[in-house]
Amino acid sequence: MTQYRRTAAWINLSHLENNLREIKKLIAPGTFFCPMVKANAYGHGDVAISLKLEQLGVKTLGVGLIEEGLLLRRAGCRSQILFFGIFDEHGVEPILQSHLTPVLSTWEQILCLEKKIKSSMAVHVKFDTGMHRLGFAMQDLEKLRAHFETSLLKVEGILTHLHSAEGLNPKEGSALEQLRQFAKVEQVFSAINSQPKPVVHSLNSAGMINFAKYSASEWPEGLSPHQGARPGLALYGIAPVKSTMNLKPVMNLRSEIVRTHALKAGESVSYGATWTASKDSMIGVVPMGYADGYHRLLSNRGTVLFRGQPVPVVGNVCMDYIMIDVSSVVKSAESLDHEVVTLFGEDEFGKYLSPEELAKQAQTISWEILTSVGERVPRVIENEGARSWKM
Repeated sequence: MTQYRRTAAWINLSHLENNLREIKKLIAPGTFFCPMVKANAYGHGDVAISLKLEQLGVKTLGVGLIEEGLLLRRAGCRSQILFFGIFDEHGVEPILQSHLTPVLSTWEQILCLEKKIKSSMAVHVKFDTGMHRLGFAMQDLEKLRAHFETSLLKVEGILTHLHSAEGLNPKEGSALEQLRQFAKVEQVFSAINSQPKPVVHSLNSAGMINFAKYSASEWPEGLSPHQGARPGLALYGIAPVKSTMNLKPVMNLRSEIVRTHALKAGESVSYGATWTASKDSMIGVVPMGYADGYHRLLSNRGTVLFRGQPVPVVGNVCMDYIMIDVSSVVKSAESLDHEVVTLFGEDEFGKYLSPEELAKQAQTISWEILTSVGERVPRVIENEGARSWKM
């Protein structure tokens, strides 16, 4: 659909390639690797991101919903698509028809699939080692092993989810205890005589970075030396923990000024008049609001980049617009119409406003900042030869 509003999320696929290369330095060749493209590829546009990852040699992609997997199949994705979500009997048919690989977390899911399949089918099995969200309880371990000895469902992989991977280390902590429990799962499932040894995966971006800081010999005996990985945030250019990785932001969120107001001291801005000019001020109106994913919590506390300088968001964020005070940059009354505003990311002057900084301002996390960018904001692939700044 033609876009008439010059607000867009510019997606840099060369940065995605760089990040993929950096992430792969953390894992040994042959280790299970599943970049996560759920939630519209963390807001970046799942089809474009997934097709690029396939082009770069990625063999498995992770989604959270059946619908996400179906969308990728319709777009031509041929990779294995690992589906991590919950489903019941109504989801079995699309899973089978679209050749999604389900991650099983309940006995109901096992039985739903076994009622429909006529030949062997690869699945992954998830265990709850302390996250207490999805996954089989550890006490089901032996019962599951016995069941899969004779099932048409073939356990291609086993997995868990670390709730505190940011603190993962080989000496202490809850994340280490989760991996100790998970080692028991690996031991039991390796003993299923009718099936090959399954791949093992447990690490998100934070877990990957922390796990790679130590050699295999430093981890307790029994832990898999090559934990499989499911990178998300790092793939899109943000390290969730301290790292020396050379990650680059994949998304730059930009808009423009569509109207300028020269305010007198004492005049107010936006709903509720929560901001009043203490002196004569220049205010720019930007067509990006909470309906687009720019959080209302950023009212009177957010920052954007304008002409290479950080300027504040003033007044309450509206459904379709924000107002910014450009007085520190513009000293005299003039029209600023169509001048670029960077809501986060890199601007045309080489300055960078990170999603992490915006997250702090909104009292949330960078994952939410990225995934909140709404459907009304088109994703535009940046020209790899010459960067564009306006639609």
